[in-house]
Amino acid sequence: MRCSFLAMTCVLLLSGCGGSTPTSPSEIPVSELRSAPTRTIADGKSLSIAASLWRDFMPISPPDGHPLGGVLKIATDDGSPVPAGITADTSWVIHNADVWSTTVEQRSRAETAPIYELVVRNGPKWGPHVAVDVVVRLRDSAGRVFLLRAAGQSIGATW
Repeated sequence: MRCSFLAMTCVLLLSGCGGSTPTSPSEIPVSELRSAPTRTIADGKSLSIAASLWRDFMPISPPDGHPLGGVLKIATDDGSPVPAGITADTSWVIHNADVWSTTVEQRSRAETAPIYELVVRNGPKWGPHVAVDVVVRLRDSAGRVFLLRAAGQSIGATW
C-alpha cells in the first residue's frame, strides 16, 4: 500500500511539473481566457502581445518531436520600453477545447528592451501548423491584474 501511494504521488508531481499535457486553469474559466483583450492599458502604456511558438523535429529529436515551446513578446504600442512595474506569472495556450497553462520564465529586460519577453517550455505536442490563442496574466506596479491575448498564433516547426 505504501509503495502504491508513493508511486502515485510521484506520478502526480511529475505530471504537474512537466507541463507536457493540456491542463485546465482552475482559477480562470476558459470563456474568460478566450475573451481576454488583445490590447490593454497598464502603468499608462497600451500593451499588446505576440507569440512565437514551435515544436522541434530536428533529427536528434524523438520521433514525434519535442513538446511545444515559445517566446511571448509584450510590447507597448508606441515602441517605448514596457514599464518595469509590469510583470507576468502565468500563460495559457488554447487549442480547440484543450488548454495548457504554465508559469512563464522572464527574460532579462536589459537584453530584450523595449520588449518584455517571456519563455514557455515543455508544452503539449500540438501541431505544428495549427492556430492557437495565447493568454498571459500581467500585474502592474499597483498590483492590478490584467489578461492579454494573442489570437490565432501559429505553431511552427524546426525540421
